Parts: sequence; structure tokens; C-alpha cells
Amino acid sequence: MSRLRPLWLLFIAAAAALAGFLATVLMVSEGLGSPVLPRTSLITLLGIAAILLTLGLLVWRDQRQIAAAAEKGHRTSRRLHPLQAVRVVAAGQAGAYAGALIAGWHAGILMDLVPAASLTAPTVNSSLLMITGGVIWVIIGFIVELLCRIPPDENPPGDDEAKRGQPRRSTGPIPEEGYARGTH
Repeated sequence: MSRLRPLWLLFIAAAAALAGFLATVLMVSEGLGSPVLPRTSLITLLGIAAILLTLGLLVWRDQRQIAAAAEKGHRTSRRLHPLQAVRVVAAGQAGAYAGALIAGWHAGILMDLVPAASLTAPTVNSSLLMITGGVIWVIIGFIVELLCRIPPDENPPGDDEAKRGQPRRSTGPIPEEGYARGTH
């Protein structure tokens, strides 16, 4: 799985800001209101951010318990399956990308509204709150990615063969069988 790239997040936010600005200009010219999420959406944004952070902390705690048991020479069972940890990382990354999109969109709307409206206008306040929520999602995405980092193996597979100087032997391509083909 690839890591979050801040440059991509900035690109997404900039593209969304341009789209938000153009959408606001077009909608206002047609006599419609600005396309801003309501303030109550911030509750949803913060709730999802709290859930993602909690899941990231659970994965982090599980990794630390396994590492502590390994240092003592004990073997402990995982509480979380590694696939669940990958899902938490994927959700954190998706949240970061969505946060960049939401923050960028509302920043574009804000660019159009601020010259004409005061900072106390409801749409300006809603835009500022949504930008804050989007930035929180991006930060939570980076935090979750750090919390779910798996330490490298001390003895990676294939390391013994490299030490002995034996060449790795290829057995050819793996035949298609198993669950996907319905045969065993």
C-alpha cells in the first residue's frame, strides 16, 4: 500500500477549490445559493474522524502488545487480523483525500464569497467550518497512517538463502486453481 502524498492532497484541494469557485460563480449568476454544506455536516465529519482515530489507536495498541510480548519471549495472539489494520489505513487515506476535496471545495466557495459578504454571513461561516473539518480529516489520515505502521521483520523471508549464497530456484508460474476457479 502506498503512503499518503501531500503533493497529491494539495493538487486535489487546488482542483476542488477551482471547481468550487466556478460552481459558486455559475450558481450565483443563475440566482441560486452557494453550494455549501450545512453546519450540521461538521458533526458528521468530526464523528467519522473520531471513529478513524479510535480504530487507528486500536491497531497501534495491538501492535505494541505483540512487540512487548515478543521482547519478553512470549507469544501472544493478535486481537486484530492484519487485514483489518489494512482496512483502517485505507479508510484513513480515503478520509484524507475526502478531507482535501471538502476543504478545497469550500475554500473555492470562500474565495468568491469573502469579497462580497462579511465574515459573519452564514455561508461564510459554514465554509470556514467545512474547511476546518476537511483539514481535520487530512490530519487524522496522516495520524492513522502513522499509527498503523507495521515494524519491519527481523528475519525477512529469503534472507537465509541469500546468506548461504544459494540461488533461488523458480518453479515457474503458479497454476490457476483454488477458490477463484472452483477447483482444488
